[in-house]
Amino acid sequence: MPPREPQATPTPATPDAAANLAAYDAKRDFEQTPEPPPHEPSTGTGPLTFVVQQHRATRMHYDVRLEVGGVMPSWPVPKGPSTNPRDRRLAIQTEDHPLDYASFEGVIPKGQYGAGEVIVWDNGTYSPDEDGRLSFGDREEAEARVRAGIEAGKLSITFRGRKLKGSWTFVKTQASEDSWLLIKHQDVAADSDRELTDETASVISGLTIADLQAGRLPDPARTGTPPHLAGLPGVEPGDVPRGLKPMQASLADEPFDDPAWLFEPKLDGIRALVTIEDGAATLRARSGRDITAQYPALVRALAGQPAATAVLDGEIVALDERGAPSFEVLQQRMGLQNAEEIAVADADLPVLFFAFDVLHLDGHDLRRVALEHRAEVLARVLLPGPLVQRVETFAADGIAA
Repeated sequence: MPPREPQATPTPATPDAAANLAAYDAKRDFEQTPEPPPHEPSTGTGPLTFVVQQHRATRMHYDVRLEVGGVMPSWPVPKGPSTNPRDRRLAIQTEDHPLDYASFEGVIPKGQYGAGEVIVWDNGTYSPDEDGRLSFGDREEAEARVRAGIEAGKLSITFRGRKLKGSWTFVKTQASEDSWLLIKHQDVAADSDRELTDETASVISGLTIADLQAGRLPDPARTGTPPHLAGLPGVEPGDVPRGLKPMQASLADEPFDDPAWLFEPKLDGIRALVTIEDGAATLRARSGRDITAQYPALVRALAGQPAATAVLDGEIVALDERGAPSFEVLQQRMGLQNAEEIAVADADLPVLFFAFDVLHLDGHDLRRVALEHRAEVLARVLLPGPLVQRVETFAADGIAA
């Protein structure tokens, strides 16, 4: 197993963090509202976290909150985030919130500030990404860069969430002191056809704003299947499986069409299983041999997937000068063992991982889940990037595929 991304020692809250929560405190009566009271700002470790809370107050909006300096600077986004880079969504910076607020779901009573229903619409980790440089592994550096970006009025960040993925930017406008725009950068996570606000369920309770309006409240002690796996026939709690080997393809006499089948393009690569746990990723070849050390850049990219635990089935692929998969190019990397030669190859002959199946996710075994449902889960949870992609499947039409 490769070394984990370096984690900075716990970063203390900034000296003005407590003062920044004074506005939050002054607006709320904590004997009336179930919202968490402000505590001493926290010291944190690991990557910086974010939360997006859907909030039906006077008007529906989405509160984007970013952890930095022991508090969460917050931007209500009236129309919600958009994965279309052409959309420029207004975001109004409001008072900082305590870190405890990141898990708050419930109903703020009438007569209280922000009265209405609140769910955790998305959450995860994030990093500044200006100039393509990420700081997931260095919390102190990440916080310094985020604070500098907010002060400068331009903050570019990469989200690793369930719904928000890839690179986004906050840009301050001249309209007012607190007026910003939230814009999706053009990358593999951009999607002009996707309507994020149609995805209405909480990522921690599975409830919607409509559920809360109907009187269904989150269970504080709720455990069990996470919302992104809830309702899947065959899903079971389970530890990360060991010793798995990829299922082998079988030959057919000729191409065929069949509505009971899913079809995938053939990639000229090598089959591999990826295991993600404890913030690290391992790669195993079809034979079961550990090949993690041969592809360090790819392993780092896979370790950044937004999953506590996962087992992905897929293929390691190298591209030729035309951008097409090439087994000949990949062969130049397959036998390398020397660390210096591998480092040179990572720069000169990068490889990609194309995932086409997910066998385990977030403490749950998916092997008894139907393939078409696993494909849907993979499409929802995989964070695409320059080195990690998802294989597109085609239903029924095998001859055309």
